[in-house]
Amino acid sequence: MKKKIVTVLIALLIFLASCGPSPEEIATMTASAWTATPTITPSPTPTPIPYDLTLKVTDADGNAIAGASVTLDESEPVLTDENGTVAWTNLAAPDGSLAVAAQGFFASDQTFSLNRGPNEVAFALERDPIGLLPSQACASGESLLYVEDFQDGSGQGWNEIEYFANGWLVEEFAAEPGNLVASNSNMDHHGHSLQDMTFEDAVWRLRFFVSGRRLISFNWLENYGIEIDGQQVDNSRYQIVLDTDGIGIRRLTLPVMNIGAASGRGAKAEIWHTIEISTFQGRTEVWLDGQKNSGYTDPKPLPGGRIGLELIPFNTAKPGTIVYFDNMSVCGLSAPFTSLYAVP
Repeated sequence: MKKKIVTVLIALLIFLASCGPSPEEIATMTASAWTATPTITPSPTPTPIPYDLTLKVTDADGNAIAGASVTLDESEPVLTDENGTVAWTNLAAPDGSLAVAAQGFFASDQTFSLNRGPNEVAFALERDPIGLLPSQACASGESLLYVEDFQDGSGQGWNEIEYFANGWLVEEFAAEPGNLVASNSNMDHHGHSLQDMTFEDAVWRLRFFVSGRRLISFNWLENYGIEIDGQQVDNSRYQIVLDTDGIGIRRLTLPVMNIGAASGRGAKAEIWHTIEISTFQGRTEVWLDGQKNSGYTDPKPLPGGRIGLELIPFNTAKPGTIVYFDNMSVCGLSAPFTSLYAVP
C-alpha cells in the first residue's frame, strides 16, 4: 500500500515539473527582473544664434570718427573707439534704432534690421561746415580734453547756458547764418563754471564778441573752499579780466588776497576775437588773436581747477551790451604753450 502511494506522489511531482518554466525561461525571467528600464533622453532644443551688431561711424569720405556718441534705442550713450567702431552682442531683438552725434558733424538717426549672427552697419555723418572738429581744436602735441561749439543748441556742462538762465541763450549769430553761439545780455554781475571737469597744465581757447562794452572775466583754474598756502580760502583762480582798455591777469585767493599779476592791451568791440589762456608748470599766459598779450610765472602756482565765465558791471559799461561766445576747447599741455593761431 505504501509503495503504491509513493509511486503516485512521484508521478504527480513529475507532472507538476513538466508544467513549469524551463531552466532557460527561469534564467530569462531572472535577468529581466534585474535589468533597469532604459531612460528616454529628450533631444536638446538648439540655442538660437544671437543678434550681434558692430557699428562703424565715418565721415562722407569713409574716414573713421573716433569719440562719436552712439545711443542704441533707449540705452545709455557709448563712444566709438579709435577705429570709429562700437559693438553689441546678444541683442534681444533684430530691429532697433541708432542715434549718432559727433563733434563737427550733424547728428543723425538710423533704423536697422539684423540677421542672426554677426552684423556690420556703416553710418556716415554729414560734416557741419561751421562746427569745430576735434582736430581743429588743439595744436600738434596737445591732447583734447573738452570741446563745445554750441551747434547742437545747448551748452552741456554749463548749467546757466543749458537752461537759458541769467540772460543766457544759444542763438544764431546774425552775421554768420547757421552758426549757433552762446549769448548774454544781462547787465547784472553774474558768473558760472563748467561743471564736473577740472584742468591743470592746459590751454583754454574760445572766441568772443562784445556788442557794446562791458567787463568780461575768464576764470581759469577755479576752486571753491580749499586750502592754499596753509590758509582756507573761499575761492581761488587766475582771473583774466578783459575790456577794450586792457587785459589783466589777477591771482585770487579770496578773501585772503587779490593781486594784479600782469597786463596787456585790450580787445576791440564789435569784432570776433580768439583768446588762449594757458598754464604750464606755473607759467600762465594770455594770447589774443595769435599774439602774446601777457604772462605771469607764479612762484606758488595755484592748483588745477575749473573754467568759468563772469560778466561784471562797471561804470564804463554800455546798457544793452550783448556778449557772444563760441568754439570753446581745453587741450592738455606737455610742453610750454605755443599759440594755435600765431602767424609764422
